[in-house]
Order: sequence, then structure tokens, then C-alpha cells
Amino acid sequence: MEGARESTGLPNPTTALVDTAGVGARPRRRATLVLTGPSVTTAVALRDGEVTVIGRAAPSDVILDERGLSRQHARVRWESGALRVEDLGSTNGTFIDEVRTRQGVVGPDDALRFSDVTATVALASSYDGAPAAPRSFQRFVDHEVERARALRRPVTLVALRAAEFTDDALALVASQLRPVDRIRSMGSRVALVAFPELSADSLPAWLGAAVDDHGWEAGVASFPGDAEDGDQLVTVALHALRSGGARPARREPQADGVVLVSPAMRELHEMIRRVARTTMPALILGETGVGKELTARALHDASPRAAQTFKALNCATITPTLTESVLFGHERGAFSGANQRAKGLFEQADGGTIFLDEVGELSARAQSALLRVLETKTLCRVGGSADIRVDVRVVAATHRDLESMVDEGTFREDLLYRLDALTLQVPPLRDRTEDILPLAHLFLRRSAEQWATSANDFAPAVLDALMVHDWPGNVRELKNVVERASALATSARVTLNELPARVRAPSPAERRSPAGPTPESSASLTERVEAFERTLIASALETSDGNQSEAARLLRVPRRTLAHKVKRYGLA
Repeated sequence: MEGARESTGLPNPTTALVDTAGVGARPRRRATLVLTGPSVTTAVALRDGEVTVIGRAAPSDVILDERGLSRQHARVRWESGALRVEDLGSTNGTFIDEVRTRQGVVGPDDALRFSDVTATVALASSYDGAPAAPRSFQRFVDHEVERARALRRPVTLVALRAAEFTDDALALVASQLRPVDRIRSMGSRVALVAFPELSADSLPAWLGAAVDDHGWEAGVASFPGDAEDGDQLVTVALHALRSGGARPARREPQADGVVLVSPAMRELHEMIRRVARTTMPALILGETGVGKELTARALHDASPRAAQTFKALNCATITPTLTESVLFGHERGAFSGANQRAKGLFEQADGGTIFLDEVGELSARAQSALLRVLETKTLCRVGGSADIRVDVRVVAATHRDLESMVDEGTFREDLLYRLDALTLQVPPLRDRTEDILPLAHLFLRRSAEQWATSANDFAPAVLDALMVHDWPGNVRELKNVVERASALATSARVTLNELPARVRAPSPAERRSPAGPTPESSASLTERVEAFERTLIASALETSDGNQSEAARLLRVPRRTLAHKVKRYGLA
């Protein structure tokens, strides 16, 4: 189809505003369709009467590289103030308010998705000037508040206001959200963002940075505390926005606390104390979930830079073509959507420390740029030509074998030498069992303080189970298990019934069986199925080196489904 194109980015293929109209005079843009998939976010301009085909390959007008989409998945058309959708015989279906449909009309706030790609209609400011009532978004907030009430967890709503929320800005925010988060526009200037299971104090750092960098205004409201139901939560957030009230802070990561009981952890923190006074780069090694960011934070806090900025970035969460902009900043006009100059994390952390988690995921180009900063103490923003001096201590971390990556040609040897000036090895939890129970009590106490849960101790059988489990997810898995148990507990003590099946103390026979409980064991069918499913997911994650998109492909499930199960089983 003439005019078909792959979406171009901000500045990469993962975030784009696609205009499918041809050259010459064309109708005015009436709305924007924001498409958010597991790996791609795209904004599509909608004009009166124009037809747009969405799919995974040509000849679709808008092409998204998402495995759940068919080659030509669906056709959309904006007509008389509404979006008309027609499924083109796709394999995984088109859904309006979670009902699979062949043809239908989507209101400005109805829930629409193509397979696992969600779609949001945002009215253009030139359409009618009146913000649409976010009906499906309100239903989502109502549901999350009731869920939070039942599980004793928080949910936070952020209202954002800009001089004009452009399509690029809306898509850029959407691209940063977790699968469980939701964003809806209300006219041309205001957008609402819902963060299930996050309190106002734990909002992602990128949100506060975006508010500051773009000059947006923000209002924040949380349940419980600010509201009793979903309607009130929206009202309070909008009121906070109008009155210039609470806003997401440009927050730095906060340490969850460090337990120093085992000899291994005492030795590690003695090493931290000794090397903190230097400015040399440091490399932190350890399995996923052991607490590498906490170690980096402890190193910063013990150094002369403790009063300065600490910035953290998980390199695995940033698409390769965005990495340089995030790290080193960009000049106005450097790429589509770069409407103003922005400082990168290195400039923001000048005088302080920057923590690069999963540094092994950096692209070859980003590795070269990072090496230049380490060697020359200068950087150049994307689209710029001037060298900018920075004074930043770099602390990197990875769970991968960087030396093997050097041998394979996927990681620069000279960069490894630079980062490996000081090495800190964080031991897995199974090698420091003395820390398990003190950590469990710490997490239980914090859960009680944060969620007002009733449990303040563990039954003896639970302590035995915690000590027996091998904790493949390390401290992160332990924290998730304790928080879950705290939410489920109905008395002052956590019992075995509140623990996931995988953590309950196995019998010697079960420990010898790699397949988990036998049919003759006391475990229920559901528990045995869950144990088998967890084993399959863990194996796929190990095969894919922790890459959830690849693991989802191996297991032939949507990435979003896998992400929820990874969190459920404490494998993150």
C-alpha cells in the first residue's frame, strides 16, 4: 500500500508519531491513537475519513514488530467523532472492552487492544476543546482501588498538565510505563497516569525527571491516605494539580536496608568502606536480585560524594537507540520529538555517582561513548558538538560474565578494564543463610508499617521453610514472598498457608526430585501445576539470559503474561 512505512522513533523505532496520509491537502488531525505493545509504542494520527491498516508487516500502513499481531491485523477509521475498527481476520483478535469483535465503534475512552497491543484514543486540541470523560480509565482506577483495598496495597494517580500535550510527549510517557500502568489524556493539556501497587513515595524516578525537564505541572493522589474510592482519587489528583499541590519528586533510589549478619556481607561492607574514599570506577558482580543497587548506594553513601547526586539506570530497560540520549542528553532538534535541550544522567549526576545496572546490555555504540567519558571526563550531547566536562564516579553492575562477552566480541575489552578497576562480589542469599531470617523480619516490619498489615511475626514452621528454600531469586524473591504473606495473613503471625507452594518446606523425597512434588505428595493439583510452571519459566529465563521477550517467545506466551508470572513466582 502506497505510503506504508515502519514507525520512526524518538529517536528510535520504539516510539513514533505515524502520519499515514499522503502528500498534499488532507483533513485536519482529529485524534491520536497511541499503540503500546510489549516492545513498541507508536502514536498514529487520525483524520476524518482516512483509513489506516495496523499490522506486523507490509502492506500495513502502520507496522509494529510485535509477534502477537497478524501481518494485516485490523483497519481503523476516524469518522463522526469516533473510531471505527474492523478486524482483518487476525489470529489473536481485536478486543473492545475485552470483548473480541470483528467490527465496532470505539469511543474516546473505550478500552481497545489488538492482541497484546493496547490502544488509547487521545483527542486533538483542535477537535472540540472539551476534555472527554475518561470512562474506561475511571473503571480501571475503580478496579485498582478495590484490588488495593483487598490486598492492602497502594495505588497512585498522577495528573500531568502541559502547555500542550503533544502526541510525541504522550507516546514518550506511555513508552516508559509498566504493563500494569495506564495513561489517559483529558483534552489537549491534561493527562492522567495510574500506577497500581506504587505509593507516592515510590513513583519511578523518570516521572519526576520528565516533569522537571519538560516544565510540566503535576498533582499526586494515593490510596489509601488521600482518597476512599476511585472517583475521589481522580478528584484529589486533579485538585492537587489545580492548587499546585503534591508532585512526583525527582527522587533518587532509596536503600531497602542492609543486613550485616553473615561473614560474607560483613566482609563486603568492609571492602566498601575501604574503597569508598577513592574516585575509581567500580564493578559490582552478582546474581539477579542479590542487591547490587543497594551495594552501589552504600558505596556512594560512604564516599565523600554522599551529599551529591546518586543516579541509577538499568541498561536492560532502555532501547539501544535511546541509551545515548538518556546517558548523555540531547540538543534541541537532535531527533523527532526533541523539542528542547535535555541533560543526560551524567550531567545530572555531576559531582556525584552514577550506577549503571546490567551494563552488559549496552550496545557497541553506547559502550564506545561510555569509554570516552571514562577516559576524557567529557561528553557530547546527541546532536551537539561541544565537549562538556563532568565529574562523575561510575559504578557498574551485571549478572553476566563480561570476560566471556569480551571473548565473544559483544563487550569491549578496554571498557571492561576501565570498569573493573575495583570489583565487589555480592554473594547469593543461599551462601549467606545467616541473613535470611533477619531480612525476613525486616521486610515483615516494613510491610506492617507501609500497608498497616496485622502480621508482626512468623510461625516456627514458616521460619523453617524460609531457611530450607534455596532462593533462586535471592533477596528480591524473599522480599516479594514476605510482602505477599503479610498481605494474606489474617492473624498476628504469618503461617505456612500464606507462603507460595514453592517456598513451603519440601520433604527429602521432593528435594531429590527435580520435577517437584510427586503425585503421592500432600501438595494439591494446583500447587503441583504451579511448581511445574515455575520450573518451565525459570528454565526459559535461564536460556534467554533473563531476557523476558525471548523467554516469552520460547514459551509461546504473550510477554505481558510472562511478566505477570515472573512477578508472581518471584523470578524477577
